[in-house]
Amino acid sequence: MAKTQTKKRKFSVEPWVFIPPLIAVIALVAWVVSNPEGAGAALSNLAFGTICGDFGWFFEWYVFAIVIICVVLCIHPVGKKRFGSEKPEYSTFSWLGMIFTGVAGFGVLTWTSIEWFYYYQAPTEGVEPYSMEALYQATAYPLHHWGFIIFSAATLVAVLFAYQIYCKKVSDVRPSTACVAVLGEKHAKGALGKIIDALLAISILAGIVTAIGVNVPTLFGIISRVFGTQPSFAAQAFVIILWSVVMAILLASGVGKGLKIFSDVRVVIGFGLLIFLLFVGPTSYLLNAFVDNVGVYLNNVLRLTLNTDTFAGSGTPQAWTVFYWCWYLALAFQTGLFFAKISRGRTVRQLVIGALLAQTIGSWLFFGIFMNYSIYIQQTEAVDLANIIATAGQGEAIVSLWDHIPFIKFLYPILMIYGFMSMQTLLNGNVYGMAMVTSKSLGPNDEPPRWNRVFWSLGVGAIAISLLLIGGISAAQSVTIVGSIPAVIVITLMVAAFIKEVRKGWMIRNDKGEVESFEGYQRKEEYVQLDIPEVSEKSAEPAAEIVEEK
Repeated sequence: MAKTQTKKRKFSVEPWVFIPPLIAVIALVAWVVSNPEGAGAALSNLAFGTICGDFGWFFEWYVFAIVIICVVLCIHPVGKKRFGSEKPEYSTFSWLGMIFTGVAGFGVLTWTSIEWFYYYQAPTEGVEPYSMEALYQATAYPLHHWGFIIFSAATLVAVLFAYQIYCKKVSDVRPSTACVAVLGEKHAKGALGKIIDALLAISILAGIVTAIGVNVPTLFGIISRVFGTQPSFAAQAFVIILWSVVMAILLASGVGKGLKIFSDVRVVIGFGLLIFLLFVGPTSYLLNAFVDNVGVYLNNVLRLTLNTDTFAGSGTPQAWTVFYWCWYLALAFQTGLFFAKISRGRTVRQLVIGALLAQTIGSWLFFGIFMNYSIYIQQTEAVDLANIIATAGQGEAIVSLWDHIPFIKFLYPILMIYGFMSMQTLLNGNVYGMAMVTSKSLGPNDEPPRWNRVFWSLGVGAIAISLLLIGGISAAQSVTIVGSIPAVIVITLMVAAFIKEVRKGWMIRNDKGEVESFEGYQRKEEYVQLDIPEVSEKSAEPAAEIVEEK
C-alpha cells in the first residue's frame, strides 16, 4: 500500500501550479518568434523603462528592508533559536564550504571580467567617464552587486524555509505552506496558495534565463578561440539545445553522481584558475588593488545601496543595481532552499552570518583577482573594450582580455569545460526547484518526478533560444526583471507569516508532528491555532539545549 502511494506522488503534478508557468513559456516563445522586434521593444520598455525606471526606488528600499531584517535576526533573541532539536548535520567547516564554493560558477568569471567596465564607461553622479574617479567607482559597484547586501535575500529565504522544514516539520516545502499564518490554512491550501506557488515557479524560470543569456556569449567567445569558429545564432542555439538535452538525459536516467562530479570539478577548476591567475599575474598589483576595492566600497556602501542618481540622470543604478536586485530576488528561492536543507541544527544567527560571509568572501575573491587583472590588462595592453563590445559583443570583449593571460591557449579548453559544467549544475538546481514547486505534496526529502525535471529543462532551453532572436543578454535581463515581481510578493507573504508565528513563540516538532518544545508567552490554547497538535504541558516546556546557542 505504501509503495502505491509513493508511486502516485512521484508521478503527479499540481495542475494549477504546473499550468501557469507552462502557459507563460508557450506564450513568451510564441510572441518572440512571431514578432522579435516588437517583443524585444515591449519587454525592454516594461523592464527597464517602467519597473527599473519608475519603480527602481521601490526595489532599493525593499532590498534595504531585507538587510535590516537579517540584522534584526542576528541581534534579536530569536537569533539563538535552533532549526530543529538535532545536532548540525555537517561540521561548520563543511557547511561553510558548501556555501562558499557555490559562487565558483562560470557567470562569476563573466561578470568579474567585464562588469566594472560598464560603470567606468557610464559612472554615476556626474563623474567624467574613463576618469580615475570613474575607475574607483567602477571597482566598488561589482562588490556591491555581489556582496552581503544582495545575498541577504537568499539568506532570509533560507531562514524561512529552515524554520518550516526543521521546526514545523511541514509535509511539503511550498511557499504557500510557509504563508499559512497570514493566509489561513484554507486559503494557503486552496486557490490562493496555488497562485502563490505558480508565481514562484514563474520567478524561478525568469531567474535562470539571465544566467543562460549571460553565459552563452562568453562560452562562444572561448569556443571561437579553441576551434577558430565565429559565433552565430545557429551555433549558440545549438549549445543551448545541447545543454538542455544533456541535462534532460541526466535527469531522466537519474544520474545524480554525474551531476555531483560536474559540481565538484567546477569548484576545483574555478578556484584553480583563481590561484593560477594570482601567481602568474601581477600579484602585488592585484592584492593592493583589492584592498582599494574593499575600502572604496565600505566607505560608500550606504550610498550605493540607496542611489537612484536622480540629479545626474546616468541611469546606471536602474540599469544595473535594480536589475541585480530583481535577478537575485528571482533566484532567492532555489538558493535559499539549498542553504536551508544543509542547515539543520544551526541557529538563526549562525545561518544568517555564515551564509552572508561565505557568499560575500567567495565572490569578492573572484572579483579581487579577475576584475583587477582585467583592469590591469585594459590599462597596459590598451584593449579597446568599448569598441569590441559595440561591434562584437560582450563575449568577445571578455576573451579579448583573457587573450593576454599567460598560457591562455592551454587554458581555453579548460575554460570551455568549466563553462559547460557550470551551466549543467546551474540548470539542474533551478530545474529541480521548478519541479519541486510544480509537483504535488513533496516533502523536504522527496524527489520530484524525473519527467517533470526533464520537461522544465527543455522549457528553459526554449525560452533561452527564443530570446537570442531579440538581443540575447538584454532580452534575458528584461524577462528576469519582469519575473521578479512575483518573487517580491511571495517573499513578503512568507516574511509576514514567519514574523506572526515567531512572535507567538519558537516551536519545534518531532518527526511524528508532535510538539517537542515551545518557547513563547502565549497560552497553549492560543498557539494551538498555529496548526499545532494538542500537547501536554510537559511537552510544551522549552528544551534548554534547543533554545540556547552553544
